[in-house]
Amino acid sequence: MTNYTRFQVLACLVLLCGASIPSWGATPDAPRDTVAAFNVAISERRLDAALKTLAAGSVNFNLASAHSFTAAPGSVQPLTTDLTTHWRSIAPVLFSANRRYTREVVEATTHVDGDLAVVWVRMRTRSEPPRGAPTMLVFSETYLLRREQAEWKIMGIANSRQTR
Repeated sequence: MTNYTRFQVLACLVLLCGASIPSWGATPDAPRDTVAAFNVAISERRLDAALKTLAAGSVNFNLASAHSFTAAPGSVQPLTTDLTTHWRSIAPVLFSANRRYTREVVEATTHVDGDLAVVWVRMRTRSEPPRGAPTMLVFSETYLLRREQAEWKIMGIANSRQTR
């Protein structure tokens, strides 16, 4: 087989494989843009704008307590809480305890399948209290989104943030 024939066979295989790839990952920008808009709104202290990116009934997955003082060792906490209630509760605390609080998407990987998307994000947060040194955390968040009409909405968030 000549090099030219090998190239033709390889090109045909690539085309055939490409034709069979499902829509998984086909349009990652829109869901990723929704996740970015949510985090920018929180960083800019625009809670109402952040909440507009959430789907009705969206959930926060409580994989671990965010603070070591909130749960006794071995206690059972609910796996999920209402995501809107979660942010309505913690955003005022974050905003009042810090001169500045930022959430930065460092890296994002998106998979889309029809009206469902998953966005995995490497997140960096920076808390700047009125006095004292700023605190920076780096962790992962996973966002589950659903397309509602022409708009992507966040249905759930889970993160790997460590208890502090």
